[in-house]
Amino acid sequence: MRTAVVLAALLAAAGAAVKPPGAGGKELVGATHLAKPKRGFQMRVGAYTVAPGQDLEVCEYRRFPNAKPMYVNGMKLRMPAGAHHFVIWRYGGNVQGDSGFPDHPVPAVGCAGVPPDEPIPQVLIPIQTPDSRFRFPKGIALRIDAHQQVFLNPHMRNLSTEPLVPDIRFNMYRTPSRSVKHVAEGLIVGNASDIDIPAGGDQTLTAEWTAPVDLTLVELATHQHRLGVYANIEIAQGSGAPVLMYENHDWQHPPSFWPLGGLRLAKGDRMRITCQWHNTDDHTVRFGPKTTDEMCFILGFYYRDPGDTAPVTGGGCLPAKEGLLCLGARKVSP
Repeated sequence: MRTAVVLAALLAAAGAAVKPPGAGGKELVGATHLAKPKRGFQMRVGAYTVAPGQDLEVCEYRRFPNAKPMYVNGMKLRMPAGAHHFVIWRYGGNVQGDSGFPDHPVPAVGCAGVPPDEPIPQVLIPIQTPDSRFRFPKGIALRIDAHQQVFLNPHMRNLSTEPLVPDIRFNMYRTPSRSVKHVAEGLIVGNASDIDIPAGGDQTLTAEWTAPVDLTLVELATHQHRLGVYANIEIAQGSGAPVLMYENHDWQHPPSFWPLGGLRLAKGDRMRITCQWHNTDDHTVRFGPKTTDEMCFILGFYYRDPGDTAPVTGGGCLPAKEGLLCLGARKVSP
């Protein structure tokens, strides 16, 4: 039920049409520089305009340029000032032709409502640090199909007095298939329905997610917005008590946690996130997609056991063939 409510909110949050470059007169170009990789490929988000003071999240349907299936063991991202996050979603529906999809960036929160036959696409790569690079441990990589259908999902806020055309580009680094032992998938887990931070006050929220399948966590980080003052991640295996694994005091620059050898979660094991906020506004702040709203999520990567490829259901997760998007982690305190 919690997941359905959040999904409805995301579908309702899309705004007006995105202005194409040149539609607003004088514009700033948020230029970035990124050398192309020797092995792999580079892509750039299509041009769009962020109005002065606007908080805008867009979604663009694309195909990766690789002609054959490919394993990716790292990624490098460049976004201009004002960037908040960047997610690449994998299309999991059944429409093969491109004509059924928008041919330009459109406003959409989490790309909700953009695919023609699925409410939200499937998590491939979630990134919350605008200028970042990650590299998987040896033997772990993402697998992408030939000309994989994907959605590019940047979130920008323009703090200037002029329209901004953001230059957003990324590299995907190829690794030989013979070097891959485990196929990584993207992960977003958290609670949205219980965020309720009073004006001028504080809130501490702990939510617990139960693993719906056996999996091994590869990388984890917390995700909050500007009112966040602290977050942590705990793991409870079997009937044991939760054990602290990760802490973060900087919502803008959450460190990545790469557990040595991975962190095993058997089906039924639990992962907890605790978020703390201090509200400096004169009104209550709840969950929402804008930087003036709040979130309490864990972002990261995991891999499943060899041969375990059945679609995931349960655990507060949206049904998916690959990747986990689980917005219904259960509140356990206070």
